[in-house]
Amino acid sequence: MLFKDYIDIKDFVQVICPVCKALLMADKDMEYWHCGHCGERLKMSEILNAKPVVKKKPEPVLKGDIFQYEDGTLYHFTGDFEDVEIPEYITSIASGAFKGNTSIRSVVIPDTVMEIADSVFKDCTSLRSVRLPATLKKINYKTFDGCDSLKKITIPASVEQIMYNAMCCGLEEIAFESSYTTWETENDMTEPSFWLKKKDNTFGVSRIFFKQQQFNAADVYKHCSLYTYLRSQNLCTNCGSKFGMFNKCKSCGKKKEY
Repeated sequence: MLFKDYIDIKDFVQVICPVCKALLMADKDMEYWHCGHCGERLKMSEILNAKPVVKKKPEPVLKGDIFQYEDGTLYHFTGDFEDVEIPEYITSIASGAFKGNTSIRSVVIPDTVMEIADSVFKDCTSLRSVRLPATLKKINYKTFDGCDSLKKITIPASVEQIMYNAMCCGLEEIAFESSYTTWETENDMTEPSFWLKKKDNTFGVSRIFFKQQQFNAADVYKHCSLYTYLRSQNLCTNCGSKFGMFNKCKSCGKKKEY
């Protein structure tokens, strides 16, 4: 029996029975210890001196030619097309799948894709247009890092969070389909979710759109979501418009809830 997963606690160690997987407290100075659940006799010297077994994740057996994938996950795109439409049999995109591809100018990601990993489009310097899936929950770390030609993007309503350094690229405007999507601002440890245009630079996001309403990115940015900003301005969180009589939105008719 070769097993090692213990924590020293005075004269006892915490071990897991290799037969029934029960968590036990055993006297480390005893030659043998019995599992109180299944009765298995454990030889303590073998348990304490055993090397942990490290299971390596097997390399994927990739299918396809240009779109190399396994079990619905796209691992690598090998084409040099300018316009790319990802097939609907793809359900997730692995880290760095398009990384460094300088040929791509536009990419359409179908709604079958539920997850896009880190750095998927990192350094795709020619990428100008991307259609994100309506099923996406999060835009991950460095997804569009280095995409200098990407000037505008629409964030689907399904996206709940934009991670730090996810879209630090050539973006100048962002259109949000939901006011609840959150983003990260810059701090001493990390880059923000996207750069904000400031007086001392010529790049960064200057315009944010929401339901045909345009906002100054500098005003919205620090609130980390449109929802928080709109509430602070006494505007409708459903469409961004002003409230009228009886606290009903002039555009969508939603009643004010705050």
